[in-house]
Amino acid sequence: MSGFVHLLLAAGIVLAVIGAVRVVREPRRVSTGLVLFAALGLIALWAVLALLERNTLVAIEIGIALLVLLPPLSLLAAGLGLVANGVVLTRREGLRIATAVAPLAGIGLLLFPLAAWILLDPGGRTPAWRTGLGVALVLIGMLLLVQLLAFTGYAVLYARLPQRPGADVVMVLGCGLAGGQVTPLLASRLDRARAAYETELAAGGDPILVTSGGQGPGESVAEADAMADYLEAAGVPAAKIVRENRSRNTEQNLRFTTELLRERAEVTEKPRMTVVTSDFHVMRSAELTRRLGLDAQVVGARTARYFVPAAFLREFVAVLVSHRRANLVVAGVLLTLVAALAVYSYLPVGLVDQD
Repeated sequence: MSGFVHLLLAAGIVLAVIGAVRVVREPRRVSTGLVLFAALGLIALWAVLALLERNTLVAIEIGIALLVLLPPLSLLAAGLGLVANGVVLTRREGLRIATAVAPLAGIGLLLFPLAAWILLDPGGRTPAWRTGLGVALVLIGMLLLVQLLAFTGYAVLYARLPQRPGADVVMVLGCGLAGGQVTPLLASRLDRARAAYETELAAGGDPILVTSGGQGPGESVAEADAMADYLEAAGVPAAKIVRENRSRNTEQNLRFTTELLRERAEVTEKPRMTVVTSDFHVMRSAELTRRLGLDAQVVGARTARYFVPAAFLREFVAVLVSHRRANLVVAGVLLTLVAALAVYSYLPVGLVDQD
């Protein structure tokens, strides 16, 4: 056992070092969260097994707490929390698709253990196909849960990394207007962008400030124009503001802004950028800047607490969609293995004719 325990520790340390190197060299990789999560899991497993050799009773109690009690209790707490958050969000924002995400996800979390229990039916003689379906449900649920935990943990870590000074461009992403007026959510981004701009000025820099956002349904002006007017009213010189008013999503924000910057003589060919968005949107925006080859860091503006869970959940779904190939491959492998085992259980394999 000791050799296996030491191997777990070694693997955990190796993954932790790899994760740390990735954070230093390129912190915008979302997959780094999975590397660090795997390192933490292996080291935690090593600790339990190492304790098992010294104090069996305590190790068993810890193992039961971590593997038996913690998962269902976490699902219960998360489910109830999301349902409660959905109620608060609906009261404040009204009933919309966006506000329904959190309560629906919460109900799904609450029903997930029940569905798995019914399918597996530990107390009865369950058909192989139903057992296979239950196992597949559990495995895919665990896959999603691990990714959510890794994404959440790394998003928190990324938001706390020190910010580099020396940006040539401070860019703020739009997020919708109320008619032609800046919303509190957007005002928070703009105030954070102005603070980043003034910090660069105080350090001796001379950045430009880009407002990015087109005109969406129900908006009387382009987001970029309303944002620029807000910043001008707050004291930012109009000559230092560039308006990108065509984009409709985050990727277009970044692409169209890059095109505009190429046309400006005072901006270098590959400028250093500080991109400002809301705190829940930082990680996905950072990954997009990496994919587009931008020399950028992303900082977040504070968001009202009641809005964060639903918004962060939508961000996680968007990340899953952007990595859909990898997720579909893993899910497909799991389902194939489970289906193969279910089919195998019906085959007369290993039966010997006894006369």
